[in-house]
Order: sequence, then C-alpha cells, then structure tokens
Amino acid sequence: MASPAGLPCAVFIGKCSGHGICVPLNVHSVEPCGTECGLVKTKKSVAVMNATNMWASWPQTPLAVMTTVFNVVVNGNIPIVDQDALINHPSKCTQLIKFQGCDPIPAAIVCPTGSLCIEDVAGGGGHVRVAKATCATVFMNGRRACRVADPLGPPCLSLIATGAVNVLIGV
Repeated sequence: MASPAGLPCAVFIGKCSGHGICVPLNVHSVEPCGTECGLVKTKKSVAVMNATNMWASWPQTPLAVMTTVFNVVVNGNIPIVDQDALINHPSKCTQLIKFQGCDPIPAAIVCPTGSLCIEDVAGGGGHVRVAKATCATVFMNGRRACRVADPLGPPCLSLIATGAVNVLIGV
C-alpha cells in the first residue's frame, strides 16, 4: 500500500523491474521430429512461461515519442502516463524442445523464448509493454499519471521501477 505522501512520478528513464526466472534446461514441449524453433505449435503465454523464463529489467523507453505527453516535463524528463506504449520487452532465456516420431530420436534443441511465447514477437522481439496508471486523481493532458510500481501490462508482468523521487503522486 502506498504511503500517504505518494509514490514517485514515473518518467522515461531507467529500467522496468523485469519478471520471471530463467530455467534454461526446462523442456518447453515435445514436438514432431525435425520441428524448428519458429515452427513450434505448442506456444505458451507470458503468464505461464514466467515460471521458467526471464525478461530482465529493460529500458523504460517510449515506443513512439509522438504519443507521449511531451509538453509536461518532470525534472527534465517526459512523464509516463496511462496507456503509454514502451519498447518491446525481449527475453534472453532459452528453453529445450524434445522430439518424438523419429528413429533415432535426436537430441533436444535449444530455442529462444521469443520463438516459444504467444505474445513475444518471433526472433526475440519481445512482448509489448503498456503502462497502466493506478493513480485516480492526477492527470496530465487528460491522461492519468503513472507512478513507480504501476504495471506495464498484461501481457508484461513488469512494473515501472524508476521515476522522479522528488515528485510524488498520491492516490
């Protein structure tokens, strides 16, 4: 629960909290013989894969500067407001794919999370992050202001982790 003084105003600096845990030897699925990473049919959601995959903290950078509130400045930085899209959140983690229906059965192959996750863009492009403001009373250009600890999804499970420590936003 937030203190009565509030939480720091979220700004486009620093990195998000990141989420998940990387278990690189985890068997993601068993696929037909010869299936390549990008063709795996058994893809899972970020929420499910969070137990065995990690999306490390990643820069809080706007996806499109033109949609940000750039006429309000907080300590020389652009604030993050509700529904701001941030650059995609990639994973550097990998998972194993085992095969069936081969004779002999080949060794498991290592596939990047981006090829195995429903919401991640193929080739390691990551999943989208969209700020969700939890503040109900502070607005910037008609949009609710975000604070440190506000979520960046779903599908992302990260939180805004950095902001202007001397500009506090209450409830």
